[in-house]
Amino acid sequence: MDKIKLTPLGGFGEIGKNLLIFEIDKKNFIIDAGIKFSLDEEINYILPDTEYLNNLKEKIQAIFITHGHEDHVGALSKLGFLNVPIYCPPMASEIIKKKLPVNEHDKLVNISLYKKYVFDNFKITWFPVVHSIPDSCGLIIQSKNINFVHTGDFRFDEDPVFGINSNFSKVKEFIDYKCDLLLSDSTNAMVLEDQIGEREIEKTFDIQFKKNKKIIICSFASQISRLQLAINSAKKNNRKVVLMGSTLKKNLTISKKLEIITEYENIIINQNQAKKLDKRELVYFVTGSQGEEFSVLSRMSKKKYNDLQIDNNDIVLMSSSVIPGNENKVFEVVHNLQGLGADVIFHSSDNKLHVSGHSPQNDLEKVIETLSPKFFVPVHGDNEMLEAHKKLAINKNVNPKNIFVLSNGDNLEVTENEAKLLKKSKVIDEIVLRDKYFEIGKTKNNIYKENIISIILVINKKNKTLAHKPFINMFDRSNKVKVTSHLKSYILENKTFNSFNIHQDWTQITEQFNLEIYKLVLSKFNKKYQIKTIIL
Repeated sequence: MDKIKLTPLGGFGEIGKNLLIFEIDKKNFIIDAGIKFSLDEEINYILPDTEYLNNLKEKIQAIFITHGHEDHVGALSKLGFLNVPIYCPPMASEIIKKKLPVNEHDKLVNISLYKKYVFDNFKITWFPVVHSIPDSCGLIIQSKNINFVHTGDFRFDEDPVFGINSNFSKVKEFIDYKCDLLLSDSTNAMVLEDQIGEREIEKTFDIQFKKNKKIIICSFASQISRLQLAINSAKKNNRKVVLMGSTLKKNLTISKKLEIITEYENIIINQNQAKKLDKRELVYFVTGSQGEEFSVLSRMSKKKYNDLQIDNNDIVLMSSSVIPGNENKVFEVVHNLQGLGADVIFHSSDNKLHVSGHSPQNDLEKVIETLSPKFFVPVHGDNEMLEAHKKLAINKNVNPKNIFVLSNGDNLEVTENEAKLLKKSKVIDEIVLRDKYFEIGKTKNNIYKENIISIILVINKKNKTLAHKPFINMFDRSNKVKVTSHLKSYILENKTFNSFNIHQDWTQITEQFNLEIYKLVLSKFNKKYQIKTIIL
């Protein structure tokens, strides 16, 4: 009887470390092999259970990659013992090459879209999706009687910066309107808001680039589409773009080689060329959006990056979201940047700077409705996200008995007519510790401006209430404890939001808030401070 067994080793009940084994006729295949980053400063990253894979290595035939993000390919450097071909899109292939010894590059097989790759008991096909890295794909796996669709990480965009829009109607046609099993990205299964098109961000860049100030854009190193938008805007506004960060430069080289990025000639310049220009003619594209300790932005915030310094009134555009769990690290960097006099701007309705690479609820429901799967497995998310995605599937008439919220180590067997859980496997993550040799020393507080109070508020913008306690920092040691304690108490009492006009935009609300806090501190402590507030 035709059947497929699924065994996740990562990415189920967690964000990151995506690795899924599927078995057909006693032969095993791997979909993605990623790592997970840790909030523990002593841990460099976390791997899926490599010992489990080693015990299976005689049965593992190939690895199939959906895209080149670290949470999908980062573990490949540790899986050389499998000695199997790695099928992947071209950009992922180039990224993986940087991780493997040269003598293992011949394992890489660059796929073509919508081509059927034939194995003994099934065929596999890659189809294009929009995500936050070029060349992202979903997978179609077809055995004799079972059609199995894996969305990969995806979103929709009518006019994407690169490639074409995600098209699940075409996938439906490709599988002859019969989807037996759907695995779908759950990362934004709890997000209600519809997404903007990524090209909207270029309009914000245009507005900011017209200002007579040095511009710094911070994003993920893999966000080549965001770099393309910066290039487009720089060209219109007579600016040059300078890349800071080794991974970002490597990804640019790959994008040039694959002819993904365009219009960069005479716009992207190196650091030596930049030294000859006024900094107000430049846009610096840097990494460090998650507060990573050794990133360019983090080192700049501590004045430990010799190639670029933060000056008063510089504009820092945070063209990314804050990944849950990274708030403290990110906001520490932001406090420091504001303490150096920079104006830090995050995505908002007034300043469109970021769009997620994952689909929100409405789009996830559309995929389920389009493919109408018999069996459904939400993937790539913590337990709350997976459960939220399950509810969406039920809303779209998938039988609740046919929906399986799995965890790492579960074994799900699927036939054309039935799906059932088998005995769970024991899997243990592998932790890779950080090399303490690279620790950065503490920063002296006296590099920051003592007259600045930096405030970050995370609020529910529908009802204007705090979603998290306020993040406050200042660099005047004489008053720090008294002022920050008083402000936290004052803000938590919600006095600052009740008087805001519901029809004001968030720029006006921020200005009003700054004025209110300025007056409060002046009256209470008889000292003038510059208030820099970011509302998220």
